[in-house]
Amino acid sequence: MTILTAVDGETVPSRTVEEGAKLAAAFDVDHVVLHVMPRRVFEDFRESASTSSSRSVTTPAAYGSKGDRPLGGGADGEYSVEDGERHATGIARDVVRGTLDDPEGVILKGRVGEPVEEVLAEADRRNASYLVVGGRKRSPTGKALFGSKTQSILLEADLPVVTVMADR
Repeated sequence: MTILTAVDGETVPSRTVEEGAKLAAAFDVDHVVLHVMPRRVFEDFRESASTSSSRSVTTPAAYGSKGDRPLGGGADGEYSVEDGERHATGIARDVVRGTLDDPEGVILKGRVGEPVEEVLAEADRRNASYLVVGGRKRSPTGKALFGSKTQSILLEADLPVVTVMADR
């Protein structure tokens, strides 16, 4: 049995990680914290690493400020999927360290791809008993225009999903 907590990396401390840790402790099971780097962010980093110009890359706050150079990048200057996964794992690590007093034993995981697909695939790979995700209140128009990763996970998951709503 595993508890899988998905984090966006933008909220530290994370109530989502706190709730995942409580569930894992209650059931005495593994707690896996996953961050998925969206494919478009990965491609921006890959392009930035392969060009010698100091072109700015606009990325979500979790990946640093505008123009920050991505972590990784091999000797050939390429930013590989493995580099992206290490970067995403580092973001999961930062969220866990910024949230839990005792992060020992938390399994950190990073993936590159479409967040909903990757979160659900990781839940399946780990045979997770519960999936813990964050959510934000949005108007019906906002949901229609911009979609919702949390809503998609709720509709597509075949396991119980605990949704931790943001305070704001």
